[in-house]
Amino acid sequence: MPFHEAKSQLGMAQYQVRVWPGWHHHMALVAMALLFSPKLCTQVHAQVPLLSVRDITELLDYYLPRKRLDEAAILTNITARHRLRARDIERRKRIPIGLPPSN
Repeated sequence: MPFHEAKSQLGMAQYQVRVWPGWHHHMALVAMALLFSPKLCTQVHAQVPLLSVRDITELLDYYLPRKRLDEAAILTNITARHRLRARDIERRKRIPIGLPPSN
């Protein structure tokens, strides 16, 4: 069930990208995680015979350091994202959509 584990536990179905390179990078990272997980399960099978991919992701979430942002940094990120989104909306308003008018 590697494909199911990739979708449910390793984030294959959680990408939020708009361009091909972003999707490609995300899928490459999922593939590397999919190679890492069974290898780790095999290496520690004698000590932890029931180790699963979900167990590994929970352990990594706990042990890997994360950058903790304060409120000001989060609000700055949100403001920047909103500014880009508004610019994108305005740009798309100028692009005609649908069928051209019939003459």
